[in-house]
Amino acid sequence: MSSQAVLRQFDVSSLVREPVRAKSSYVPSPRDERHAEHVVRLDMNESPYGPSPKAQAAIAAFVTTHRYPDFDQWALRDAIAAYTGTTAEQVFCGAGCDDVLNLVAQAMLDPGDEIVISEPTFGVYRMQANLRGATTVNVPLTDGFELDADGVLAAVTDKTKYIIICTPNNPTGNELAPDLVERVVAEAPCLVLIDEAYSEFAGTSYVWMVDQYPNVAVFRTMSKFAGLAGMRVGYGIVPKAMAPHFENIVQPCHNVSFVSAEAAIASLDDLDYLNGIVDRIVTSRDELAANLREIPGVEPYPSATNFLLVELPVDDAGPVVEELANRGILVRHFANPALGLGACLRVTIGAPDENERFLRELADILGDR
Repeated sequence: MSSQAVLRQFDVSSLVREPVRAKSSYVPSPRDERHAEHVVRLDMNESPYGPSPKAQAAIAAFVTTHRYPDFDQWALRDAIAAYTGTTAEQVFCGAGCDDVLNLVAQAMLDPGDEIVISEPTFGVYRMQANLRGATTVNVPLTDGFELDADGVLAAVTDKTKYIIICTPNNPTGNELAPDLVERVVAEAPCLVLIDEAYSEFAGTSYVWMVDQYPNVAVFRTMSKFAGLAGMRVGYGIVPKAMAPHFENIVQPCHNVSFVSAEAAIASLDDLDYLNGIVDRIVTSRDELAANLREIPGVEPYPSATNFLLVELPVDDAGPVVEELANRGILVRHFANPALGLGACLRVTIGAPDENERFLRELADILGDR
């Protein structure tokens, strides 16, 4: 056979590692960008109000596109440290919280290692472990979406590199009981990662644990409360003993663009405005939850976030979510039967008119059914 014939038969995709070729476990809702201007996007837990005035001004004034940002991102890390009450040396940044968590996986996971999660939770955790040949051990949340501390601790083996606890949890929206979280931290013989991407809406944080326990790292984002989802700025706060090791793997500039860093720094100098936005979203969330309960058979779960998990009076919420999309309203559905959320949809809290449109269309669809 000629070399050209051999090349024609060569499957270049065979060079890709098997975990990469496998289907991702994190599946966002589909979007039809052809009609984007008419769509109400309540599926990605974004802020409906955009960045703060100071952040907008920083973005508008930015002209230094021809320069690289500071490789160590000290200005951004200083601002985050001041906001969180920690030290800049313990802060490292990335292009969103998932990028920062990806750096942790890169630093810590080898094939055959294990992580412990509690589903239903953020699907990216499982995907990041799978890509590195690590095993994800799931200790499900209890029926009330509470942490099974006994189960989590029992699941830890000598192969466990870390436990991930998401609180407030996505997609359920609830805060996990602090005493259970602290018990896992106090008794786990491994690192415990606490993802608190929605902490500003809950008004609570576990950053204090980083200096109280040697095995805690906390991860947060500017995407939700600060309205910077498109700018991609997340950060981790890690134990002082681990900080130098993360410095060894973090990319130059911490994967944060110059303009994104400037926007984040300006946001953290505009907290009165942002706290007001958080209050507006929380008020809208509670109003929407009350209005949803007026629809027969509809039950929103308690939430400490900028979204609601809503149980519908159907066996499968998928067709309802599809019909909402047909009417220009995007929400999330978690169809994986292992998650036990098939009858639920997750809706981001939007602006008041967006919430009203969602409520009206949902009531109409359910009424037809």
